Amino acid sequence: MSRYSLALGAGPAGEVAKLAADAEAAGFGALWTSEMFHDPFSPLAAAATGTSRIGLGTSIALAFVRSPWVLALTALDLDAMSGGRFVLGLGTGLKRINERWHGIAYGKPTPHIREVVQIIRLITERAHEGEPIKFSGQFYNLDIQGWRRPQPPIRERIPIYLAGVREGMIRAAASVADGLLGHPIYSLRWTREVVVPALARGLKEAGRERAGFELGLGVCCAVDTDVRRARRAAAATIAFYATVKTYEPLFASFPKEVRAIQEALLKGDTSGAAEAVSDDMIDTFAAAGDADHVRAQVKPYLDLADTVCLSPPDQLIEPAETERYRQALLETFGE
Repeated sequence: MSRYSLALGAGPAGEVAKLAADAEAAGFGALWTSEMFHDPFSPLAAAATGTSRIGLGTSIALAFVRSPWVLALTALDLDAMSGGRFVLGLGTGLKRINERWHGIAYGKPTPHIREVVQIIRLITERAHEGEPIKFSGQFYNLDIQGWRRPQPPIRERIPIYLAGVREGMIRAAASVADGLLGHPIYSLRWTREVVVPALARGLKEAGRERAGFELGLGVCCAVDTDVRRARRAAAATIAFYATVKTYEPLFASFPKEVRAIQEALLKGDTSGAAEAVSDDMIDTFAAAGDADHVRAQVKPYLDLADTVCLSPPDQLIEPAETERYRQALLETFGE
């Protein structure tokens, strides 16, 4: 299997299963789903029915908007459906989305997500034993008694990866998770100067070896013979993330562009926001152009990561355009 993986969208089950089968046949190592526009678990159930080897994971599922109990049972079910191919990728999500969209108390995200991971481990590894499962922490107090899952897990340990942008969350992933999921808007510079050193520090503090931990990076890719159109699509996605407070450090080198993007989006001018993204920003945060150019732009990420997830532009553009770029990735990076 390739070290490249592919971001999987949602749609009719048959279409998702076919795309998954095509990706497996093309040699991709894994398929990853996100939560911005759809539930991240459902497409993986469909993908599992059409495949037998390719990895299946969430990148990411929001950790705080579901109980650890629900996350644990979902992970157990998808691991069973896929024959032991599931990876539970979790992220904290934005404070605003947690609190305003879901009505969930966000708290301090780093200790919060540590507890989520600890509880999921307890439940997935002990649910079939019928013994009490108890946990007392800052965010959760659980006392599960009189319950037993009838089927044992098909693996002793389901991998849990965490998403992280800043150093604190990256180090948290290094201490409690099996891998780190990088955001598609990471730049190579951010990866080299922040992500890799923070991961090394976190692993050292936890007494863990790098060999037992997986670093997955993401890259926003737009492959098109019409280079101008590809760059415009990538610019739209970059413009969206440039307005998110959590990602401010990534865009610190582009203050003028960020201000122009924010002003355009405040007016509802999505086209103007994309146009405010400079060529330098596009080259920093995405790989956009013809197939040879995109392959060359993505290759350096493999020198830093164990796996690289390729995702199409999916913000401020039409869904059909996103799917066209997804198909182009399949064709460009398939073996």
